[in-house]
Amino acid sequence: MNPATIATVNALIEIGVFAFKSIRAVQNGDKTPEEIRAEWPKLTAKLDDVWAEWEAAGKSNG
Repeated sequence: MNPATIATVNALIEIGVFAFKSIRAVQNGDKTPEEIRAEWPKLTAKLDDVWAEWEAAGKSNG
């Protein structure tokens, strides 16, 4: 697998894990939707790093 594919798969996994944990936390009453929304910027920052790696991999692969 090339680095761009790996980066994309990792990003999708991160989003999926975040979604499942968020749903469970809200259903259990551990967090409010507002608390989940406050956590979203942390995830998007991680995704920005992943997309930067993806772009760099595309440039290095020609």
